[in-house]
Amino acid sequence: MNPYILNDALLQQFKQAVFEHDDFLINTFYDFNGENRWNLICSAKDWLSVSINGLPYIDLNHKIDDVRSLNVAQLIMTYDIVVESVKKLLQVFDLENPLKDDSSTFNKSVPDDRYFKQIRACFAAHPVDLDSTDGVKAKRNGGNSKPERYFASWSSDVGGAADYSVYLYSNKPGAEAIPFLMNFAQIHEYTAKRYSLLDDIVRAIENKKKEFSLEQSQHPIRRSSEIVEQLTILLEENSTRIREGDGYHYEIKTLMDLLTAPKDFPDYEQDTVKPYLSSLSALVEEIFQSLQNMRYEELKHGYLLNSRSYRFENVFYDLSKVFEYINNPYYNASLVDHHLNRLITAGVLPQFVNRTTDKRDLQLLLLSKVAVKEEND
Repeated sequence: MNPYILNDALLQQFKQAVFEHDDFLINTFYDFNGENRWNLICSAKDWLSVSINGLPYIDLNHKIDDVRSLNVAQLIMTYDIVVESVKKLLQVFDLENPLKDDSSTFNKSVPDDRYFKQIRACFAAHPVDLDSTDGVKAKRNGGNSKPERYFASWSSDVGGAADYSVYLYSNKPGAEAIPFLMNFAQIHEYTAKRYSLLDDIVRAIENKKKEFSLEQSQHPIRRSSEIVEQLTILLEENSTRIREGDGYHYEIKTLMDLLTAPKDFPDYEQDTVKPYLSSLSALVEEIFQSLQNMRYEELKHGYLLNSRSYRFENVFYDLSKVFEYINNPYYNASLVDHHLNRLITAGVLPQFVNRTTDKRDLQLLLLSKVAVKEEND
């Protein structure tokens, strides 16, 4: 196993922060000044996961020399993925890179970032096409003289003070080969320093979400005495404060369907559903307060849109299929007749219901009967 690994706990903290705040991150970065930064966040997260989880399995002690050289190249490229991913994430969240000009790891005349790129070039990325021996490009003297270029020998762990080395050969006839050395501990230290900046990124995610929540909570949501208009306002606020299609989107749309149902059924049945329709105002107010205070949480009155009533557990499968028919436009309508008949026989639905019943009416009739708060809820 490779001993030069990175702490998985930090990656998990970052992934958890993205998971917990994904609605906010998508809303904020999906179109950030014409740029989809959310895709960049996802790419960086995925490749950090590949790198951190894959590092332990890079075999630096393989018995075949050529395989060891390839595995060293794999280690360096994996470290580079980590460094570049963190660098891009810092840019996404407008954070300064405190290590941009740091040179404390390699102690060379160029910053560590530039010197690591030289290591990557010599041992992994393009060893047969090098423009420098130390990370600093040679200046051209003018005229038609060709710039000096270099070509690395195969990498070796045989002899010398370093873990691995190459010789850099020049394209200038007669030039001496230059040894170029690399230590695993150094490139690991270099990478670990930059990987640790994920902690700053986690804090940035949490702080930006707090700032956004505070800002939104200070903007009053417009009130309306007309409940359907109020729901229309809440639907727009839900898209802004959480995300379109998420948050309370389902609850708000379902409430709108219930409250605008044509109620094309007998008067006695309309009297039956009136108490249920009246009770929905409490759920509307709860959604209002949750959005106003930026607290996306389980709704106390959420059971009003739930079909879990234990009184009808014998036809629960039929209930689930009828609700699928209501909510899924691609559901085969011919399959619903059997389930409707079973619900009618069980007393859940009235006798007049059939496949031609408006879906909003069907949902209203069902929920007014089964969406009852249970003692065990």
